[in-house]
Amino acid sequence: MLLKNLLRVPLLTFGLVLPGLAASAADEHIVIILESAYFPQNTTVVAGDVVRFVNESGRDHAIFHAQGNWATRALAHGEELLVTIEPDMGGAYYGMSETKITGQLDLTRPNVAD
Repeated sequence: MLLKNLLRVPLLTFGLVLPGLAASAADEHIVIILESAYFPQNTTVVAGDVVRFVNESGRDHAIFHAQGNWATRALAHGEELLVTIEPDMGGAYYGMSETKITGQLDLTRPNVAD
């Protein structure tokens, strides 16, 4: 807590932190790429969170946003990729393994009342 407050002071001095934003920290979510599914299939995130995609599918795997807003490079089996969530990244995504598999990023608004 002390470190968080120490880091916030210089930013507040220059007016770079919005009220309520400095107090919240990004969460990390893990999505495992399996042979026939993403686990979990639905992940609730807010902008600024990080999703760690872990490829356990047994083959190379790239992920594509259903509306084309983002895509990942191909991940080798056993490889991980960190993706920082942006406001336009919510919704369905998919990739090809033996069949097409789908997942969902449920993008919510951060609770700034905390």
